[in-house]
Amino acid sequence: RAPPAAPAPPCGLRSVSVGVGALGLGYPSPETVVFRYCGGGCPAPPTLHGLALGAVLGPGGPGGGPC
Repeated sequence: RAPPAAPAPPCGLRSVSVGVGALGLGYPSPETVVFRYCGGGCPAPPTLHGLALGAVLGPGGPGGGPC
Protein backbone atom coordinates (compact mmCIF):
# COMPACT_ATOMS: atom_id res chain seq x y z
CA ARG A 1 0.00 0.00 0.00
CA ALA A 2 1.28 3.42 -0.91
CA PRO A 3 1.50 6.10 1.77
CA PRO A 4 -1.13 8.84 1.52
CA ALA A 5 -0.21 11.69 -0.77
CA ALA A 6 0.79 14.96 0.81
CA PRO A 7 -1.82 17.69 0.40
CA ALA A 8 -1.17 20.17 -2.39
CA PRO A 9 0.23 23.51 -1.27
CA PRO A 10 -2.30 26.34 -1.33
CA CYS A 11 -2.92 28.21 -4.57
CA GLY A 12 -0.67 31.21 -4.97
CA LEU A 13 1.65 33.19 -7.17
CA ARG A 14 5.05 31.52 -7.55
CA SER A 15 8.19 32.90 -9.13
CA VAL A 16 11.41 31.38 -10.43
CA SER A 17 14.54 33.32 -11.41
CA VAL A 18 16.43 31.77 -14.32
CA GLY A 19 19.72 32.93 -15.78
CA VAL A 20 19.49 33.83 -19.47
CA GLY A 21 22.47 31.58 -20.18
CA ALA A 22 20.52 28.61 -18.77
CA LEU A 23 17.70 29.10 -21.29
CA GLY A 24 19.76 27.67 -24.15
CA LEU A 25 19.49 30.74 -26.39
CA GLY A 26 23.05 30.32 -27.65
CA TYR A 27 24.82 33.17 -25.89
CA PRO A 28 26.10 33.80 -22.38
CA SER A 29 24.53 36.61 -20.38
CA PRO A 30 24.68 37.73 -16.77
CA GLU A 31 21.00 38.75 -16.88
CA THR A 32 18.20 36.84 -15.19
CA VAL A 33 14.55 36.45 -16.14
CA VAL A 34 11.82 36.08 -13.53
CA PHE A 35 8.99 33.72 -14.49
CA ARG A 36 5.78 34.15 -12.49
CA TYR A 37 3.00 31.57 -12.55
CA CYS A 38 0.01 30.40 -10.56
CA GLY A 39 0.78 27.15 -8.75
CA GLY A 40 -0.36 24.88 -5.96
CA GLY A 41 -3.85 23.49 -5.44
CA CYS A 42 -5.58 26.04 -7.67
CA PRO A 43 -9.13 25.34 -8.81
CA ALA A 44 -9.63 25.18 -12.56
CA PRO A 45 -11.31 28.25 -14.02
CA PRO A 46 -14.83 27.75 -15.35
CA THR A 47 -15.08 26.87 -19.03
CA LEU A 48 -17.74 27.99 -21.47
CA HIS A 49 -18.63 24.32 -22.07
CA GLY A 50 -19.12 23.67 -18.36
CA LEU A 51 -21.22 26.81 -17.87
CA ALA A 52 -23.44 25.99 -20.87
CA LEU A 53 -23.87 22.36 -19.78
CA GLY A 54 -24.77 23.46 -16.26
CA ALA A 55 -27.38 25.89 -17.61
CA VAL A 56 -28.95 23.23 -19.83
CA LEU A 57 -28.93 20.36 -17.31
CA GLY A 58 -29.66 22.39 -14.19
CA PRO A 59 -28.48 21.58 -10.68
CA GLY A 60 -27.83 17.94 -9.89
CA GLY A 61 -27.03 17.04 -13.50
CA PRO A 62 -23.80 15.37 -14.57
CA GLY A 63 -20.71 17.57 -14.52
CA GLY A 64 -18.96 18.92 -17.57
CA GLY A 65 -15.69 17.11 -16.93
CA PRO A 66 -14.03 14.62 -19.23
CA CYS A 67 -15.39 11.07 -19.47
